[in-house]
Amino acid sequence: MDFELISRRFPRGMPHTLVLLSPLAKRGGNYCTIKRLRNHLKSHGYMCHLEDPKLFRSRREFSTVVDKDNIGVLIGIHALRTGPFMKDSNMPYILILGGTDINEFSKDPDALHIMTEVIMKAKFVVCFSTIIRDKAITLWPRVCLSKLVLIPQAVHINMSSFNLMMYLSGRPEVSCLTSSHQRPIVFVFVGGIRPVKNPVYLVPTFQDWHERDKRVILLIVGPKLDENYCSRVFEPAINKRPGIVYIPGLAMEDTHAIIAQSFALVNTSDSEGMCLAILEAMQIGVPVLARNIPGNKAIIKDGCTGFLFDSPQGFLKKAESLTQSVEACQMITRNAKDYVSQQHNLESERKAYVGLLEHCIQGILANAPETPKGTSSISEQLVNQVPVMADVNH
Repeated sequence: MDFELISRRFPRGMPHTLVLLSPLAKRGGNYCTIKRLRNHLKSHGYMCHLEDPKLFRSRREFSTVVDKDNIGVLIGIHALRTGPFMKDSNMPYILILGGTDINEFSKDPDALHIMTEVIMKAKFVVCFSTIIRDKAITLWPRVCLSKLVLIPQAVHINMSSFNLMMYLSGRPEVSCLTSSHQRPIVFVFVGGIRPVKNPVYLVPTFQDWHERDKRVILLIVGPKLDENYCSRVFEPAINKRPGIVYIPGLAMEDTHAIIAQSFALVNTSDSEGMCLAILEAMQIGVPVLARNIPGNKAIIKDGCTGFLFDSPQGFLKKAESLTQSVEACQMITRNAKDYVSQQHNLESERKAYVGLLEHCIQGILANAPETPKGTSSISEQLVNQVPVMADVNH
């Protein structure tokens, strides 16, 4: 949006009202990320409307909402899922690249074309890691490098009183274990059930391990996001399998409590951007074992802050070793917690997003023409405007 259009729409100055656009499945990583971002911006006086692109019948309907609510800037997660809504709104926007954009959608020429248009029109593009940023440069060599901004995900832990052992005692897959008063060794998978997360990757491995050691359990926690995959692949793979327990998604606070009561967190994704569940487990103090893929390598140093594996056999070797060494668990979790505190700090994330938004607004206002005598500039009006605190949530 150019300055003349802004001047016509907002004669009193650039508004402090924002739309945060993202898939809003309340048990997904995107929801946790966008909620953190909303809290950061609210603390600086911005009104934040959370919207899910799936709730709009068309991009035109979204543009109508933007017009009606006097929106100043859009911020959206995912180039393909939310990007077209922002691009067609003719509003200034900041895009947060998702791992699926970079690793999966970019393989489809049509999707890549759509994302290219979104990237080129964005004021700024946030990348969670240098790996994502470097891949973005490869995919979009014409993008202005100053537009790509590196802001690692931060972690905010909020645990409920959810009792995992009490929950497991009512599950037939492990009731014989809990009734014999043996304490389970729980490996937890956290993520939406869809192909790219590959939640069944270690199911045969855990079945065999559970057969040898009844204490070992694979607990899968996450909402079903791909019904076709769930009915054809996931459900047949886990149904009535001893040692495999599935919980169809929980509130973030309950999920954090489950992670804290588990022996370790496992990540079996085929690709990742930056897995929030891994960072949460590190902050909580639970060991992490994850697939050896670029997104995971960006946040895990093998043998230092967690373990990376290339195959089910490689996982089993490292996992069995970990169950037999208290010292290794303590060393890994201590290093991981230090890493998250330094590199994924909540306050650093807040400052980065607030600073980026203010820089975005200043860049828009910098194109303002000279102000006629006797009138105040749009920049002056913005400075003098008293921001309003509000919250609109779905």
